[in-house]
Amino acid sequence: MFLFHSLCVICTAQNRYPEHSAFSSSVGLQVGTAGVGAEFNYPIRSDLNVRLHASYLPEVRKHYHGLIYQPKRALTGLNIDWQPLFGGDGWLARKWFVSLGFYYFMKHSMGTFRESRVIGRPREKYYEADLSKIRPYVGMGIARLALSKHLFLNLNGGFFIPTARTRIEMANEEQYDPGSIAQVKKMEQDRYNRVWAHLATSLNIQVGLFYNLAYRFNTYGWQPKEWKSKRKKDRHSGNKQFR
Repeated sequence: MFLFHSLCVICTAQNRYPEHSAFSSSVGLQVGTAGVGAEFNYPIRSDLNVRLHASYLPEVRKHYHGLIYQPKRALTGLNIDWQPLFGGDGWLARKWFVSLGFYYFMKHSMGTFRESRVIGRPREKYYEADLSKIRPYVGMGIARLALSKHLFLNLNGGFFIPTARTRIEMANEEQYDPGSIAQVKKMEQDRYNRVWAHLATSLNIQVGLFYNLAYRFNTYGWQPKEWKSKRKKDRHSGNKQFR
């Protein structure tokens, strides 16, 4: 009886407060530590959302202590977002969500180069760190920070959890002493597999600009938001959905 009563309360809350949902059917562009990408949101309940994501990191280089670091990253994945405080009147209750996901990285490595000592010659590849490509995801975010009636921002943060140790592949091994190559390989592999290194290579921070599509799931079924707004015009001052 208690379980049945709880389910009834949850369903009633979802039907009574559809405007409190943090989610809506939308498509947008994201930029962040994962690169530049596209994302599609599809709410399956007022407090539950499915999110499809794909990103690509353009070529960037970082010079540090005589070495050049060049990350390569391309990924795609799926997230399930849940709004724990759904039904509450506060700003956080209407915006905050937590996420679980699963991602596959088509590319996920860190190339390391040494500057050439000869003028006019290209940089020389030193080694490449191969990071794990299959990663669960855990995170949270703030949804639907309205810019206009149809445009809003989403903020996401979390971690792509590694499922394998980082491997180091040395380049041009035949040009160096085998003993020194083995020592460098072990040192760099230990460095990349420290906790702080995993946190740095797994961190995800993203900002997305989204377009709110014309239809969304609500208590009246699949109908344009304009029709819904007209029905509620006499009962509400302003559109709470875009607060």
